[in-house]
Amino acid sequence: MYTRRSTVAGLGVALLTGTAGCGALSSPEPVVVETEFEGGIDALFGESDVHVVVRNDGAAGDVEVTLELLDSEGTVLVDERQVASFEADEQKRVTFTVDVPEETDDVRAEASPA
Repeated sequence: MYTRRSTVAGLGVALLTGTAGCGALSSPEPVVVETEFEGGIDALFGESDVHVVVRNDGAAGDVEVTLELLDSEGTVLVDERQVASFEADEQKRVTFTVDVPEETDDVRAEASPA
């Protein structure tokens, strides 16, 4: 038979478990909005700044931003990573200073919760 005390205790455990689960689900949801080379991709062999604009559609937290420079066959020539802190619903520009090889034909940027 269920007593009032066992029902209340069980409800408290269920509420704590539910709250813990929600906290684990609250994380950044980053999206790369734009990737921009200063001066354009054709004008920048050698050391250059590459700006990756990231929008966080989720909760505050750290986001890992990855920048890859690829040749015409899709081979990764440069792989750089940075971790940046984001507030909820914040958009910011993450800047990479990289040495761009002459073989660079494409750029790929991704963002994920860190």
